[in-house]
Amino acid sequence: MKKTIFLILAIVPLLIGVSCTNESQDAAVMGVEFEWQPIDFGSSENPEIRLTGVPEGTQRFFVGLVDLNVSTYDHGGGFADNDGSGSIARGSINGNYSGPAPWLPGMVHDYEITVKAYDNNGKMIGIGKDVRRFLFGPVE
Repeated sequence: MKKTIFLILAIVPLLIGVSCTNESQDAAVMGVEFEWQPIDFGSSENPEIRLTGVPEGTQRFFVGLVDLNVSTYDHGGGFADNDGSGSIARGSINGNYSGPAPWLPGMVHDYEITVKAYDNNGKMIGIGKDVRRFLFGPVE
């Protein structure tokens, strides 16, 4: 009886989490590339993001930023329409984006940008990630 209750308590939250997402398990894998510029420190504008393998039917992208050294800090993200160019222009996402911002001069953090592609029904049909280091100020 105790084992059954334990299994139920362990499996139900997992099933609820899986069923509540709108993310497809068969989403295409996209290539994502970006480079940080000094002006990106704390900026509300995303860097230019180059994409490959964008699935046909992509209407818009969601761009999210995570500091891999301090993953609890929310750098936000936002949406950008797919213009068919294979890139997301600097500053083009609409949302609550906050660029890289390590705390002290000389501090280096790794940041991950995730791009998700959505079709006109709101289904995620592609995903890609890239990680780049950002250095705050000169290292002496």
